[in-house]
Amino acid sequence: MTEPLFRTEDERKVDAVWGDPTAWEAAGRQWGTLPAVRRMMNRHVTGDEALAPIDWFFRRVEAEQSLPLRRGLVLACGDAGLERALIRTGRLAEVVAVDLSPRVIATAAKGARDEGLTGITYRQADMNALDVVGPFDAVFSSSALHHCENLEGAFEVIRQVLRPGGWFFLDDYVGPDRLQYDAAQVMQINRLLQVLPENLVTNAAGYSRRGFRAASVAEVIALDPSEAPRSSDILSVMRATLAVEAVRPYGGNLLYLALANLAQNFEDAPEYLELLIDASDHLRSIGRCRDDFAVAVARHAIT
Repeated sequence: MTEPLFRTEDERKVDAVWGDPTAWEAAGRQWGTLPAVRRMMNRHVTGDEALAPIDWFFRRVEAEQSLPLRRGLVLACGDAGLERALIRTGRLAEVVAVDLSPRVIATAAKGARDEGLTGITYRQADMNALDVVGPFDAVFSSSALHHCENLEGAFEVIRQVLRPGGWFFLDDYVGPDRLQYDAAQVMQINRLLQVLPENLVTNAAGYSRRGFRAASVAEVIALDPSEAPRSSDILSVMRATLAVEAVRPYGGNLLYLALANLAQNFEDAPEYLELLIDASDHLRSIGRCRDDFAVAVARHAIT
């Protein structure tokens, strides 16, 4: 196999971080793997604990047109399998899935082959200089655009390749740039970690998560140059480029960080998980906890 070519050292670093899906959760699982957390997300986004955001989105689509949509684009597909699910469930007839990491593209393509799925084209592509050929009936960004710095350029390409009336689905981190959490947020997270038993705050690598601190900008960039360069601007740039139909924030200010690499510990401790969810919801309701994650639906405006 030919060694992939990288235009910059940053691209090589991104491939090193994201190219091996087995390494992503080597120290433990993340918040979204817990059914109770997914039910909370669903409740905030769709109003129904049993209705996931992607299903809610397609209900909106089906209210106007029949499925499958002919062609879709998945940005920064990783190995989460969104593009495979879109084909498997008959919601899309054809999908182009792009990612900057050649290794993760190879892993995702193998997964599609192993399932016997057809209709998926995988391509290496940089969202900062997005080069795709439309038209598309829908574009999907699931934990994708927060890795993009050239948001204006990316959204302009999205607008250009969408058919008139075409759909855009976003489910992403929209919190502080470069993960620069403020002192109040860090204090709240540490208060939650402090009241939990030691076995719940010890990650799979054997390290305690007590004493959480926000990484510096330099530390974030050193690990992953693509991590949240302009995450806080995603929604405003989207609004300036597309016709936004809905934005549904769903928290994450506390739970995303308190449960990082610890989610597996809470599978047999539902009472503590409910405590964390209730604390997050309460602080959210009184304005003491902002929303660092959101789902949005937008359209290519028909003129």
